[in-house]
Amino acid sequence: MPPALKQNTNQNQSDPVSERNDGMSLPVASGSGPHEVAGNAARARPAIRTMKSDAEEIMKTEKPSLIKIAAGATRRPIFPGAPVPQKRRIPLVMIGAIIAGLILLAGIGFGVWYAYGTWVTPAKPTDSDIIMPDQTRLAPPTPYFATETSRTITIKKTDRAEFARLMADTWHEKEREGTVKRIIIKIQDGPTERFATLGDFFEMWRIAPPQELVDQAGGSLMVFMYAGATGNRIGFAVRTDEPERAFAHMLRWEPSLLAQATPLFFDERAGSILSIFEDRTWRNIDWRYMKLSQDKDLGIGYLVFPVGDVFVFTTSKEATEATINRLFDAH
Repeated sequence: MPPALKQNTNQNQSDPVSERNDGMSLPVASGSGPHEVAGNAARARPAIRTMKSDAEEIMKTEKPSLIKIAAGATRRPIFPGAPVPQKRRIPLVMIGAIIAGLILLAGIGFGVWYAYGTWVTPAKPTDSDIIMPDQTRLAPPTPYFATETSRTITIKKTDRAEFARLMADTWHEKEREGTVKRIIIKIQDGPTERFATLGDFFEMWRIAPPQELVDQAGGSLMVFMYAGATGNRIGFAVRTDEPERAFAHMLRWEPSLLAQATPLFFDERAGSILSIFEDRTWRNIDWRYMKLSQDKDLGIGYLVFPVGDVFVFTTSKEATEATINRLFDAH
């Protein structure tokens, strides 16, 4: 063998190399066999971790229960790099500010309420609001016809002056023409309270009608004030048990009726005319009327409405006709 070839052979034996797939040579440690190289490579590779291997390792070492595993899972974030959410707490300064705001609003509301009660004068009670101690409100009787407004006055049975004053106040009140105001009269008779009867009404005015007319009044009394073109006119309606006799009693009372009924005219005075009662008819209802003035609608009229046997007394022609119309409307 030539010397050059022999030298290369010895060099190959002294520096063996391993061939890689990409054609590059890697040195191999001298004196190492193939088994030793394979063992070293196996030790050099890191172990691959899997979920299964981690779970087996935990179960072998810790042996946790299912509750511990679930509790630990809730404490761990879903993403390892994400921060653990913390509970939000309201600062004490904000809580104090809210409480102070509520106290301020309550103070403002109380101040407005107190100022309103100080500046606004409370309404004075009217006569209809007066109730004696230990008395209850009475339900007024059903009216015979409809009215636009109403007023309740309460008086003592012996206080005629107060009754006249309250009735005069009602007579002076301005109302819309053609309207009717109902006047509910309550009488305090000792410890009891009741509504006025026809006898009470005449007694308060010091009018002396035929006693039979009062005795035959079997229904509740309805006093009203009609707002006419020339002023307010008073009237009343009451159910009678004997309509023919009631009309006959009025016929006998006609000669002295004008002199006794003067208080019902209030400040009005009859004109200097000579007048007597005469028959009138309105919507086929017969009634009697005496005219007392040429300039104003002032007079005395009365009738018995056949439906319900309602006896009606008024102090003007217009009031009488309006009452008949409303009684028809009510039936």
